[in-house]
Amino acid sequence: MSAPADPTVRRRASRRSSSGLTLIEMLLAMAILLFAVTATLIVYDESWRFFKKGRNVVEQQQGVRIGFDHLVQDLRMAGFNHNPDGDAARPDEQIEAAFDTAIVIRADFDARDATRRDTPELSLAGGSFDSVSTGNDEIVVYALAKPNGPNSHSIPLDVDVVDTPRDGITETVTVGVLSLVHDNPPYNLYRITLSGDSTALQGSRAGVRTLVTENVMSMSFRYYDSTGRQVNSSFNLATVADDIGGLDTATAAARRSSIRRIEIDLVGLTRDPDPTWLDPQDTNPATRAFRKFRLRGEVTPRNLGLTGVPDLPVM
Repeated sequence: MSAPADPTVRRRASRRSSSGLTLIEMLLAMAILLFAVTATLIVYDESWRFFKKGRNVVEQQQGVRIGFDHLVQDLRMAGFNHNPDGDAARPDEQIEAAFDTAIVIRADFDARDATRRDTPELSLAGGSFDSVSTGNDEIVVYALAKPNGPNSHSIPLDVDVVDTPRDGITETVTVGVLSLVHDNPPYNLYRITLSGDSTALQGSRAGVRTLVTENVMSMSFRYYDSTGRQVNSSFNLATVADDIGGLDTATAAARRSSIRRIEIDLVGLTRDPDPTWLDPQDTNPATRAFRKFRLRGEVTPRNLGLTGVPDLPVM
C-alpha cells in the first residue's frame, strides 16, 4: 500500500496550476500582439497610400478631360454665324486672337437659345450693320492663370464692342491677369467672355471668368492653314513676342484669317506629389514628383473661312 501524498507537495502543485501566465509567456504574447498590430498598420498604410495615389491620378485625368472637352467643343463652333449677311466692312473675326498658349474665338454660341439669342444682339444692330449675331459675351477666351498669382500677362484685342448700335470701329480691349508663359505651374484653366459693360473692358475686369479645371501644367496651340503649313511656325513657348496676337495689323489679321486647323496640347498635374516617384523627363524640381496626364488632339472648325451671303440690292 502506497504512502499518502505529502499535503505540502499538493499545495505547491495547486499554486503552480492556478498562478496563470508566467512573465516569459506574457512577454511572448505581447510581442506576438505587437507584431500583429504593426503588420496590420503597415498593410493599412500601404493600402491607404495606394488608394490615395489612385484617387490622385483619377482626379487629375478627369480634370484634364473636362477642360479638354470644353475647349474642343467651343473650338468646333469657332466662327459660326459671325457674319450672317457677309458684310465685308464688318471687323468681327472668327479667331480674334491666336497665341501659342491662349486663344480667343467668336461664334454665335446662343443661336439655339430662344431666350438669349437676341439679347443683346438686337440692340447692337441698326447702326453700320443691319444684322448682328454675336454679342460681347460670345467672344470667348481660353487661357491659364494662377489662382493666387502672380499673373503678369495680358491679351490685347482689337474688337468692336463699345457702341450700341455697332459702328464698325474697333476698340482695343485688354484681358489681363493671365499667364501666357507656363514656367510656374500649376495653373487654372479659365473660359473668359467679354463683359457686356462697355465701361469694364480693361484688365481683369474685361471678362467674366469661369473656372474650367484646376492643376494644369501647360496648354499650347499650333495653328495650320489649308495647305497644312503651321501659321505660328516660330512657336517659342518661353515668350509671347513671336505670337500672332489679337491686334488688327494687316499681317496678324491675315495670319488669323488663314487658320483652318488647330492642334491642342493640354497637360495636367496631380493635386498631390507622389513621394515614391520622380518624372525623368521633368527637370523642374517643383513639379518632378507630380504625375502628369497629357491630352493632344486637333480640331478643324467647319465654319472657319465661311461667311454669310450678302443681300442682293432691291431693284
